[in-house]
Amino acid sequence: MIRFALALLLVGALTLSMPAAFAQEKAGSLDLEHKRRAPAVLPPASDVEKDAAQAAEEIEARKQTDHRIRENEGDPSRRPDLDPDVTQGVQSRGLHDILHR
Repeated sequence: MIRFALALLLVGALTLSMPAAFAQEKAGSLDLEHKRRAPAVLPPASDVEKDAAQAAEEIEARKQTDHRIRENEGDPSRRPDLDPDVTQGVQSRGLHDILHR
């Protein structure tokens, strides 16, 4: 039992002292170096305008296609399970079950 406690004390002491020893070895200069970057190269203005015009045309074409699809689909049908006859039938069946218990 004493050996175990002694071994545990030794391991604890080593684990506490080891990080401190490594931290002292790694301590050094923290000088920061700043390197100049080359300035960003922007595309010519004409290319940007062409890309913007093309993107606007694609968006407009997508809107027209979506509009045509919605026109052809028509109104969404009502859910058949929410029909008044169905809900009244379910309610009356529930009342019938409660009354005949």
